[in-house]
Amino acid sequence: MALLALLLALGPWDLRCPSMPAAVQPAARAFVPWAGPGAQRALHAGPVWLHALSSHTAISRDGDDTDPQGYYLHRALIAVAPSHRGAVTLTGARLGKPVVRGRLGFERDAPPCDVAGDVVSCGVPSHRWTSALHVPAGSGWRLVGTMLRIGRTGCFHITAAGARLRVSLPLAVPGPDWGTPGW
Repeated sequence: MALLALLLALGPWDLRCPSMPAAVQPAARAFVPWAGPGAQRALHAGPVWLHALSSHTAISRDGDDTDPQGYYLHRALIAVAPSHRGAVTLTGARLGKPVVRGRLGFERDAPPCDVAGDVVSCGVPSHRWTSALHVPAGSGWRLVGTMLRIGRTGCFHITAAGARLRVSLPLAVPGPDWGTPGW
């Protein structure tokens, strides 16, 4: 509850995003090959990192594809540090009262992307969505490329939970809610 109060007091635009740990930067660059070296910023809480091309927790939907129901599909790389060896489960939802299309969805394997000049071409996601993304236990860095399925704009939180672990990553999805089916 204290984190929620802090988020509401500061607003998502005042939070700072640390860089992705050096050990994970090559994987982050490979996951989003069109992003330059300055785009290696990530959201971080405890041993869990989220690389979603964010700026102070805000992600841009510009260029994101949509699924057949009009949900935005945003690439994200989850990294769990070696300091937490247990399994981790991630879930996400919009802050505030429950709303239609307010839960985040996850796809386990994001399709790879290729870059040719200014053209970025990513494979088609499978559209097999889940409300919880499971990262298995392990001893080194655990990396999972996913597609976030985002139904509307607003302030969200991604909760990472496991044995002796419960952290929340704030995520802002700016922009109007109009123009997308289901509002």
